[in-house]
Amino acid sequence: MKKRLGWILLSLIFLFPLMLWAEEKVEVVTPEKIEVKSDISYPVPNVPVLSDLSYQPEESALLKTGSYLTGILVFKGNYNASSLVEFYRVQMKSLGWQEIGSFTSKVNFLAFKRPEGQAFINIKEGFFQTELRIIVFLTGVK
Repeated sequence: MKKRLGWILLSLIFLFPLMLWAEEKVEVVTPEKIEVKSDISYPVPNVPVLSDLSYQPEESALLKTGSYLTGILVFKGNYNASSLVEFYRVQMKSLGWQEIGSFTSKVNFLAFKRPEGQAFINIKEGFFQTELRIIVFLTGVK
């Protein structure tokens, strides 16, 4: 519970400035279902997710205001963490993202940037499932 509260507070710290700059309607969305068209889906522009990862809507939220999109998406699945780290390093680079940093401890953390925003990938391997958290800050989203 404390970890979830920590993530929510961290997210709000990043979301608050966007809400202040909003010129248009602010919309908070927790997608109940993400449409999958192949082995990889794109719940946010240019950020891939393997389709057999289980989406966790109760832990996810996206904020769209004007052309800004920010939020966190949480997924769980049966992958080892090193496989997901390698997947994101290869796929994000192929989609035009530049890796700007990473570290590994109890969690694996990857940071990427593009001219229109940043994406942070957090991967934590558990006993039964691996948790994937995608945090995005994008501009120019339609």
